Amino acid sequence: MTELYFFYGTLCHEPLLAAVLGAPKPLQPARLDGHEVRHALDADGTDLGYPLLVEGPAGTTGGIAQISEAEAELLDWYEIGYRKEQRSVTDAEGAAHQAWVYIPDTARWGVGDLWTLEAWAAEKGPLATLAVAEVIALRGQVPMEQALARYPMIRVRAASRLRATEAPRPAQLRFQPGPADIEIESLRTPYAKFFAVEDYRLRHRRFDGTMTQPLERAAFVSGDATVVLPYDPIRDRVLLVEQFRTGPLARGDVNPWSLEAIAGRVDAGETPEEAARREAGEEAGITLGRLIAAPNHYPSPGAKSEYIYCFIGLCDIPDSAPGLGGLEAEGEDIRSHRISFADLMALIESGEVENGPLLVLALWLERIREPLRADALGG
Repeated sequence: MTELYFFYGTLCHEPLLAAVLGAPKPLQPARLDGHEVRHALDADGTDLGYPLLVEGPAGTTGGIAQISEAEAELLDWYEIGYRKEQRSVTDAEGAAHQAWVYIPDTARWGVGDLWTLEAWAAEKGPLATLAVAEVIALRGQVPMEQALARYPMIRVRAASRLRATEAPRPAQLRFQPGPADIEIESLRTPYAKFFAVEDYRLRHRRFDGTMTQPLERAAFVSGDATVVLPYDPIRDRVLLVEQFRTGPLARGDVNPWSLEAIAGRVDAGETPEEAARREAGEEAGITLGRLIAAPNHYPSPGAKSEYIYCFIGLCDIPDSAPGLGGLEAEGEDIRSHRISFADLMALIESGEVENGPLLVLALWLERIREPLRADALGG
């Protein structure tokens, strides 16, 4: 048994609708009169970006489709907080139909300008589609309210996946996979908060051309991170940060305070470069000038999805640079150190610096340091 549904807003983006339903669902054009789709605003008037169906003279175009009972259950779970009512809609031939429509509680949001699918899809469609796919994967594992509470971090992970699909992936030496070289039989997410754990059952192409037997693999999933080592080429000085780290504590390290480069996650909607500049202000109170790209990398690809964007950040590091930083709301307690490049290399030699990204950046700076100093000193 199927029933007719009218979709407006983001569910008219067919890739996103397919992510919700688990399969493509073509929509036929239709119109809902007496209503219009506008931007939702929060309490202080900030545009939240998503659509809000309200009564209005403009009317709204959308799409209709026959939805099965199983698909309706998925939609009801996804649209929690919306009430489902029947409305009269008109198809492209002018025929009227009764269709189910998800109606929001408009008292929860302010009403902004008219919302258009085209503008939203161009700016946010790919990211939203990947995020929704992770939300839907949580169905049956957590209540929708918990899934929505995780949505900010889900968007961060989705943005990371999007960057992974868009970046060039050189394969001069390594294997170049095709669509049939990886088969994912099942995927579960038993844990998903700030990080997520994904359990895979999969097969992949072997180097002899055959496929492996089904393999059980798990990945610790986090968003992309940016790491930047501030460097003052005139003073030949770097800035390090120091903070308590849970990873060394969990390993049993007697000293879980770590010397590091400035680092943080790349939030959804920002670039790695923007994240580097933001984190430099938050952690050390400094403003970066030119950013020089260093090798990006997976620090632990056997088990972690984290991908690190690395930069040398040219800046002024005077003796009076701030010594303490971090966001109190995030529980950060960060101390900065202004040291010479020679002292940095001595700390690496002694083993006191054992943070992987900082080691990569220190070696990269050693490679380009003399030209940077010559340019800064006019030599």
